[in-house]
Amino acid sequence: MATAAMPNHSKAASYCEKFLKNFVDESNDNDKESIKYMAQLQQIANRNSKVLRIDLDDVDSSDERYPSFVGELERNTRTFQRLFAEAADRLMPAPDALANSKMDVFDILSEHVSAGGGKGAVPGTVRGGCPDMLLRRFDVYFAPRTKMLPLPMRGVRASHLGHLVRVRGVVTHVTDVKPLVSVVAYTDPETGFEVYQEVTGRTFKPLDNDSKERAKVNRKMQPVMETRGSKFVKFQEARLQELAEEVPEGATPRTLSIHLVGEVTRTMKPGDDVTVTGIFLPEQYTGFRGMRAGLLMSTYLEAHTVQQSKRQYGSAFELSETELAAIEGLGEQGDVYGRLARSIAPEIFGMEDVKKALLLMMVGGQTRLFADGLKLRGDVHVCLMGDPGVAKSQLLKYVSRIMPRAVYTTGKGSSGVGLTAAVLRNQVTKELVLEGGALVLADKGVCCIDEFDKMEEGDRTAIHEVMEQQTVSIAKAGITTTLNTRTTILAAANPAYGRYDRRRSPSENINLPAALLSRFDILWLLLDESSKDNDTRLANHIVRLHLMGRAPAGAVDANNAVNPAEAVVPLKLLRAYIGQARQYEPDVPVQLTEYIASFYAELRQMEKAALGAAATYTTPRTLLSILRLSQALAKLRFSNLVEQSDVDEALRLMRQSKASLESSGPGDHISLIYRLIREYSNRSKELEIPYAKIQELTARHNVSRDQIEECVDEYARIALWNVD
Repeated sequence: MATAAMPNHSKAASYCEKFLKNFVDESNDNDKESIKYMAQLQQIANRNSKVLRIDLDDVDSSDERYPSFVGELERNTRTFQRLFAEAADRLMPAPDALANSKMDVFDILSEHVSAGGGKGAVPGTVRGGCPDMLLRRFDVYFAPRTKMLPLPMRGVRASHLGHLVRVRGVVTHVTDVKPLVSVVAYTDPETGFEVYQEVTGRTFKPLDNDSKERAKVNRKMQPVMETRGSKFVKFQEARLQELAEEVPEGATPRTLSIHLVGEVTRTMKPGDDVTVTGIFLPEQYTGFRGMRAGLLMSTYLEAHTVQQSKRQYGSAFELSETELAAIEGLGEQGDVYGRLARSIAPEIFGMEDVKKALLLMMVGGQTRLFADGLKLRGDVHVCLMGDPGVAKSQLLKYVSRIMPRAVYTTGKGSSGVGLTAAVLRNQVTKELVLEGGALVLADKGVCCIDEFDKMEEGDRTAIHEVMEQQTVSIAKAGITTTLNTRTTILAAANPAYGRYDRRRSPSENINLPAALLSRFDILWLLLDESSKDNDTRLANHIVRLHLMGRAPAGAVDANNAVNPAEAVVPLKLLRAYIGQARQYEPDVPVQLTEYIASFYAELRQMEKAALGAAATYTTPRTLLSILRLSQALAKLRFSNLVEQSDVDEALRLMRQSKASLESSGPGDHISLIYRLIREYSNRSKELEIPYAKIQELTARHNVSRDQIEECVDEYARIALWNVD
């Protein structure tokens, strides 16, 4: 039986040094920087960088005389990490003349040890007086090969221990960055020299009179541990949760502990969808847990690279030249606003105005922060209320896929603590810490809440502060703080009676508190209305969708060819366009203020004339909603100035959202007229109502004189009122 050859570490070490010294980056025209890794070492020597990143694609393509090198590196990564670090130490160039030559504490300690001839150094714990780790001001990280595919979290097994593996998941928890000791310094009381001990794990045994290393020095007095000469590195622990699509039937998602050391700290936040490459290592339990665990050990992934699966929006968002060219081509074809809206969930038939509202929600308005601390949110909150089967949940799911930072949850499966924050005990430090809920995880993103009406009233009140103030105030277990929740809320709810009842008023059907409804910028009612033409088109769309197995590419002409100007925008381009639009900060010009103010005043007067019969009510938040929608439309044009066409489109969407509510009143005119008369009588306490007053109440509902007389006669026959 053939056996695998033992790796030759001396040969591997020489190859590491040769690779760092001679590898040439052919894509770089600069002769000085074409030797890629020597240029990195020069930056490290100049104290401008702390990272030596080895690209395994470069290693794979560099030398065919050692074809098994990459495979050995991926199977024994920790050893090759040390070999590359030692090779970099040997090849480290002298700093440039213009480099920062300011000495740090480790330079001074090194000179101190060298001047003393290495006296006081503990044999076996140092090399040449100081440990290599003490003077090494860089970390070696490996970037995976392009052809290395992410493993499912359940596919990472014991056979991968020590290997370089790549996994993808969702970050659920990240600790604070804390110092982790890598070299411990002691002071020898007899000689005054420093004694160093290198720490390779999470625990170490201090030097004392009983230790073997201490006996080699032959000192009578115990060395004193010093923090001044010790070296600490940044350490952070995170928890990665398995993707929902990788969880088997009937199982719960698994989690994997991630250790971030050095410059890879602060590269992930809770809620991020990331792909992590690192070394899969075991870790022994300590303390009482170790006594209970016995021979069992835990595992963790020591991260080398962290790659965001979706580019995060923000100041660091940049587009490639290909994406910029695609966006310019999109603008030249025209009707960008309509095409982008139709590209949102193209599998769902119709609903173009609803999709436009969702597009503006993802782009958002402009957050205003005043000098005195007052803040006006720029996020656009949307609530979709409608009958079952109108694809509300599908729209929410699609939005959560588009946005880089999105959390999807349901009302019945969410508690107030699960939405805001919970107090938990940290498994490492054993101290009480806050762990953010869904709204905190979706900070600067979208939180999609399905079945909003099924949420308990006590849990729903936790959202009030989030929607307007964009913070969560916590006072639990001695922890009093305020968390940022700059989150856009997209909610979907069913009417109070499961299906919309036209015989009841919109307020009775919606059954949500007014304090919550006023915080939504757009409340859209989606009704499942029966119409032969619409039902036929919808059925044809669904059948064609099942036959094709994909979303339609766009509108077709007589030859069944897709018009390029009507084609669906790919998801990646849609995400890039939204990210570019969010970079703009549009302002409303002075000449449009009177126009917007007059429309707001008109809405208030119409509501007053309705005498309480209006489906919704207008508040100053409605005015802010108009401004936010106008700014989102200006962002879609890549403009920093709002135009009147933007305001007109925002007002049209506001009217459409209110029209969907007002047009959904009682189905027959008799019930509508009776409801208006009954509400007026209850409000005014009048028992006798003139006929002229009834005409005034029904004037804005397009009710004829014959319909009023029919209603009066109908209810007079059953003796609900008397007619004089």
